[in-house]
Amino acid sequence: MKRITIFTLSIVMIQLLVASRLFSQITVEQNKYEEYDLEELYGPGNGDGKVVFLGESPLNEATVQVFSDGIIRVYHAPNRYSDKVMMKESNDGGFTWTDSKVIFEDSLIWQYPRRTLIDDRGDVHLLVFQEKDNHILHSVSKDEGKSWTPLHKITDGWIGAIRGFTQTESGRLIFGFHRRAWARKSPFGDHYTGVVYSDDYGKTWIESKSKIIAPVYEDYNGNNYGAVEPNIVQLNDGRIWMLCRTQTGWQFESFSEDEGESWSVAQPSVFHSSNSPLDILKLSDGRIVVTWCNTGDPALDTFGRVYTHRDVLHMAVSDDDGKSWKGFREVFRIPSRNNQNDMPGGDSGVAYPNAAYTKDGKIILVTGQGEHGGGKAMFRISPEWLYETSQEDDFSNGLEKWSCYTFEKLTIKPGRILGPELISSEKAKGGKVLHIRKADQNTMGDGAVWNFPSGTTGELTMRIRVPQESQGTAIALTDHHRHPNDFDGEKTAMFTLDAKEFGNGEWQIISLKWNLLKDKCDLFVDGKLYSSLRLINKTQTGISYLRFRSLVDGKGVDKEGVWIDWVRVEMD
Repeated sequence: MKRITIFTLSIVMIQLLVASRLFSQITVEQNKYEEYDLEELYGPGNGDGKVVFLGESPLNEATVQVFSDGIIRVYHAPNRYSDKVMMKESNDGGFTWTDSKVIFEDSLIWQYPRRTLIDDRGDVHLLVFQEKDNHILHSVSKDEGKSWTPLHKITDGWIGAIRGFTQTESGRLIFGFHRRAWARKSPFGDHYTGVVYSDDYGKTWIESKSKIIAPVYEDYNGNNYGAVEPNIVQLNDGRIWMLCRTQTGWQFESFSEDEGESWSVAQPSVFHSSNSPLDILKLSDGRIVVTWCNTGDPALDTFGRVYTHRDVLHMAVSDDDGKSWKGFREVFRIPSRNNQNDMPGGDSGVAYPNAAYTKDGKIILVTGQGEHGGGKAMFRISPEWLYETSQEDDFSNGLEKWSCYTFEKLTIKPGRILGPELISSEKAKGGKVLHIRKADQNTMGDGAVWNFPSGTTGELTMRIRVPQESQGTAIALTDHHRHPNDFDGEKTAMFTLDAKEFGNGEWQIISLKWNLLKDKCDLFVDGKLYSSLRLINKTQTGISYLRFRSLVDGKGVDKEGVWIDWVRVEMD
């Protein structure tokens, strides 16, 4: 799904705009649609070539491997319930691919989960799931997938997805799984995470006695699974690091100092997370790259039972075994995020990533979940992109880098429509300005969310207009993505203010300069210090998000709101 159509403007009364001298250079385009071609925006040579869209991934929960000769192979199911394993490959770094073909078939295989690993001998290991007996099954190919050993059981456990599978420096294979064990309720949900390991290349397996758990809460907005869908990697100091999907709002982490035989009590990591798994990739130089949904789930009293937030996929890199991280950048936003009014039910989102490192130093990412919404995608990413320290946007490419949706019907899978409008303006830097307001009493107020490279010190500058009749718009700096209309966006932010505090009806240059080492953020208006903001919440990872949200709730209306020309951020 390459070409995405997003509704961008609704009918506005032209005579009201013409009557105002401040909007004399703004024109309204009625019923206009903007089309985004991800291949055009992120194809070879565009975006500095640092993030290249390679096309759709073949199916949910695919797995990618890079072989010694540089060939990239993606393994996947042909459909949700299938006894086949498919494979497609690329000989040119991911730019072109062969058609998928069947490489393995067995009646024991059930649903999506497949996971592969290339060991230190070059053999390919395959893990699949048997639903009837809740078995995880294993096979090996010694000829790059031309032939396979018969499937055999390595452990049992109810698997939502097969994630953590690695080989240590000593040659040991380690696989992390989760197993249903208790009633689905507090304090630990109905699952724990366990590990099996093999010292004979998968012929026999031993199960660790450790049970890795995470807390669950009675009022959680979703299913209380507990600690599930782990991923694992060996750190440079020899320890094995595990990160688990939980329902706490964080990935939980555990460590093993004996190559998987025993594990520490799981604790929250530095990674905010919705109820979804992550991917851990170790590069050839020892750096670690994590890909996950750095998103927060909404509370029950905000949107009702809106299931977990998987609209946006993030990536971060560590040079020091996970002690510190850079990036926290949106590597993929589900293209339909601003317009899901008619999407069928079932899973959707950009979750379940898997990545591999190419011979020419790039990351190949395959990701996606569900059959609708455009969330299945493959990317080629330069690690250097994660070290960038600046970003800007003037809406010349529309809203491709923004999340601007509002919910139309608050159900388990609510309809979405675009909230803010993009208005053409001759005097705007990019030819368009973003208008955030509350248009009528029957919809929630507008919100807009923009990501940038994370930093503990930095400055965000924007050209903004706050009409004197505006009734309030929150501006927040935070470290993770929440739905644009989520009230908790300000409650969980590091700094927040109301645009009415400084607005005078004219266009102004606003700067927010923060230093988390000193717990401060200064607000500058047209170059002059206006006020200092109080730190609301600590963050372990730095600030990486700008949020706007109309503060007019209920049946109220605010047709003025705020207008934004451009935004720019620089990290110190």
